[in-house]
Amino acid sequence: KISGVRYLQSFLLFLCLFAAYLLRVSISVAIVAMTPDKNSTDFLLETHYHIPVFNWTQHTKSLILSAFFWGYLIMNLPAAMIGRRYNNQILLAMSMALTVALSLATPTLVVAFNWPVLVLIRFLQGLTQAFTMPMIHGISAKWAPPNERGRLVGFVLGGLQFGTVITLVGSGILASTRSGWPLIYYFSGAFGILWVILWLLLGSESPDTHRLITKSERNYIKSSLIQTVSEKKNLITPWKEIFTSMPVWAVTISHAGHNCGFWLLLSEMPTFISSVLKFDIKSDGFVSALPYLAMWLCQFPVTYFADYMNKKNVTSLTFSRKFWNTLGMSGGALGLMVLGYMGENANAAICMYVFVVAIGCCTNVGFNINHLDLAPNYAGILMGFTNAVAALGGVLAPTVCGFIVHDQTSVDEWRVVFTLGAVILFFSSIFYIIFGSAEVQPWNEPKNENVGVRSFIQLKTDYGSSAKHMSPSPSFGKLT
Repeated sequence: KISGVRYLQSFLLFLCLFAAYLLRVSISVAIVAMTPDKNSTDFLLETHYHIPVFNWTQHTKSLILSAFFWGYLIMNLPAAMIGRRYNNQILLAMSMALTVALSLATPTLVVAFNWPVLVLIRFLQGLTQAFTMPMIHGISAKWAPPNERGRLVGFVLGGLQFGTVITLVGSGILASTRSGWPLIYYFSGAFGILWVILWLLLGSESPDTHRLITKSERNYIKSSLIQTVSEKKNLITPWKEIFTSMPVWAVTISHAGHNCGFWLLLSEMPTFISSVLKFDIKSDGFVSALPYLAMWLCQFPVTYFADYMNKKNVTSLTFSRKFWNTLGMSGGALGLMVLGYMGENANAAICMYVFVVAIGCCTNVGFNINHLDLAPNYAGILMGFTNAVAALGGVLAPTVCGFIVHDQTSVDEWRVVFTLGAVILFFSSIFYIIFGSAEVQPWNEPKNENVGVRSFIQLKTDYGSSAKHMSPSPSFGKLT
């Protein structure tokens, strides 16, 4: 028996998201290495080492980059529902194992069948990775005591930005070796295999089933969660109220708009940096990673300061959510507009790129946690719904870019892309200002009814706190 098993679980889940983003994000750099400009340094190096290269159009590359999100969009909510019926630990391991198998097979299949098979592989990886967040959400709810949830779950989610940083830097380094871009897929796959082994040996769905946890730690975790788990059974999800709630749609629109801007930058900026700013593949990876490192570092003071202002009753919860969401999204919109007019001024463009991504961390205390404010008893299904809709952003960003950018070296065409992204971010922000709220919704209180066939689609309470426990204090009223 060992103490501190809940910290071990958080570390394993952090590594899970790290591995997931190795597999998900690496395509952004890999596709640059797979399709170098003729007579460029990267092209000459790859042909010298007999590394396969492809002559894909921008439209084809955008189709490849968006394929993942079609699968992710389709499977997100069903994955959450399946997770309520089956063991989350096993589902998470199976999800990673299938994603890894597809990654390891990618180089061989792409060389044999060209880009159509890469589109299929990315689509299938979207289906398998759709299980990741719902499973992590369900497992964390059983392991994290309420007074430690911010630290434990926050650490887990840090795997997203940290994985992005390491992936963009590491992929650039791997692509510049003699083995070339295939090494990116093999490395990410190997790390995924290592994680699956560690997870099956040391992970568990809940404290009740972990073989190494001490009795005292198990009792501590379970006793701390008693007050946050609803006593009611057979919960009926208020679908009509959810789909007709304007605060829910405010979160959904913001989530979708933010994803559109986020994945526009994450999937397309490596190409912009390579084609317009003329960085080589290794430098491209470092430059592409820098903004996400800044975002990861900035989120700590931002989240602390937002909580501090709320605790001191300087801002109401609704004002706080709207303020930080507006700062993150409207600030990002302004930055994108300016970025479009930087031209080939590499230093200025990179600085603005860092600003646009880093300021996006403000949304972590905006729409990103608003699900818990609106309906703590249905936070899981709200996240599943908004995340599924938001996946459209990941689909549309590279697809639309492919239709607009025909000449990858054209500053004017890229300016149109950045301006469009800015418009989407800005209007999503305005919609949230008008319709957003942090008030607990009336339909949050669950009904206790017997259900038959419908029971499969009822997601039980993730956080379980009823309105009376989670309602904002009247003292949050100085600024509204």
